Amino acid sequence: MKVNINSETGKLNTVILGIAYDRGDISYLNNPKHAEIAQKGEEPSEDVLIKEVEHFRNILEQNGVKVLRPENIANQDQIFCRDIGFGVDHNFFLANMRKANRQPEVNAIQSITSGLSQVHTPPQGAVIEGGDVVVWKDHVFVGLGERTNQQGVDFLKSVLKNKKEVVTLPLNVTNEGATNILHLDCAFQPVGTHHALIYKGGFQQIPNAIYDIFGEDNLIEVSQAEMYHMFPNVFSIHPELVVIEQSFERLSKELAKRNIQTIKTQYSNVSKLGGLLRCSACPIDRDDIS
Repeated sequence: MKVNINSETGKLNTVILGIAYDRGDISYLNNPKHAEIAQKGEEPSEDVLIKEVEHFRNILEQNGVKVLRPENIANQDQIFCRDIGFGVDHNFFLANMRKANRQPEVNAIQSITSGLSQVHTPPQGAVIEGGDVVVWKDHVFVGLGERTNQQGVDFLKSVLKNKKEVVTLPLNVTNEGATNILHLDCAFQPVGTHHALIYKGGFQQIPNAIYDIFGEDNLIEVSQAEMYHMFPNVFSIHPELVVIEQSFERLSKELAKRNIQTIKTQYSNVSKLGGLLRCSACPIDRDDIS
């Protein structure tokens, strides 16, 4: 099976999609948003989470995507499989997870990654997660925050060498769900062939590289409240078709202005755990875009 990932929006051929069943009785509150939801007594049920994730699977398959699934690990959260690995060009990188309770998830995709030719594992001390890695043509944007460190970035650069320019973007990490940027894809996401969603408040400095590469007129700005509900964490099936949460009416209108169609699906309960659609899906093969 080939790996080919040179964008976030090229026609999707093969993807790993997380699973929501058999989560167990222990809920690991790995991020501020999830912790606050649990404190309010609003933790979603497993049945509701399964329904949302499996409907996302149906959408992908109905659009011709081959959907692979991790092996089930009893009593383990396994929805957010984007974090445990990611593709860049013809390489697949296994993550070194910041939270020890998530590291077992990486083992659950071994039956898939064993069939890939170029699989790379970070050395000890190099922490990098797929939610912090956004691939766009000749560039790879990497968020520096709680879940990815400089050693992880250095490891990525050592593998890619000069094939792509790696751009690091320090993220604003806080202890509050309303302002914390868990991963880069909570604040930035390309859509279409030359547009992107951006929450400017998610970065420690103005992300000049994003403005230079996409152009300010091609950026759709997201408010803090919209970031909290995970507007940037959408998922592209191809450049003209994006899966979004069904409540994102403004985003749907903004994308339509740019000739990008949307498929709306309920994913608000998964969102309570701190991730959304992109977090749930790890692409293996996409067509290149010009």
